[in-house]
Amino acid sequence: MKGANHFFISCLLGYLLMSTAPIYGEEIVLHTIHLPPHIIDPTIIPPPEGLDEDAVYGFDVDILRAAYATQGVLVRVELTPWKRIMRDVEEGLILGAVSCRRLPVRETFALFSAPLSDSANAFVTRRAFLDDEVPTLSLLNQYSVAAVNGWSQTDILKGANIPYYSVSGLDQGINLVLRRNHDIFMTERDSAIFAARRMGVIDQLSFYDVSGLGLDHYAGCFSKKYPNAEQWRDLLNKGLKELNKSGERDAIFERYGLPFLSH
Repeated sequence: MKGANHFFISCLLGYLLMSTAPIYGEEIVLHTIHLPPHIIDPTIIPPPEGLDEDAVYGFDVDILRAAYATQGVLVRVELTPWKRIMRDVEEGLILGAVSCRRLPVRETFALFSAPLSDSANAFVTRRAFLDDEVPTLSLLNQYSVAAVNGWSQTDILKGANIPYYSVSGLDQGINLVLRRNHDIFMTERDSAIFAARRMGVIDQLSFYDVSGLGLDHYAGCFSKKYPNAEQWRDLLNKGLKELNKSGERDAIFERYGLPFLSH
């Protein structure tokens, strides 16, 4: 009888472990928005030759997929409006998103991986416009400023009581400073550099990291209410360590012409 009970308990534990732990070779779905060069919608910017022409790409997505691949996990990335993504992560309707900044309001409902990439808040100006200045937030009170509507820079500017002109995207912000309608476009550095290269105007611009704000860390975030979220987060972290050891992470950055990125 004891032997039968022991066998039953062992089988039950095995079943529970199999039903709750991520399975090698399984596919997961994460959600995102177009945020080049971190995440790129292929219908907006076609991928370079050799990549799947229908798949979302960008160095955050490429790093994410490569990290999970070291653990035998496939990833499908779907484009979804950001407000809906955060709502669904909070409610446990989806596993998670890429890429997320670790904000206090999100920590109440999300688990965060190690950073996929880092970037800085930057002032984008006409060439050499601020070369003789220290690029601090207080400096903005002297100039006309633009920022992308809904991006984190608008929250920073509001918090510092600095007026700004709202733009719909990177291209519009860059064109504003080039046409001299505005002096400074405050935005995410690597996205602005990528956009300026795509627009063919990077030689006309300067990029200044904002003093005192530090780096933004872009990570995978996983719903605390979604089954196995912690295990999927841990598998990603394990894979990221593998990429760091192999050098594959640096190779991905270099593919996008951004070898200066840190991690």
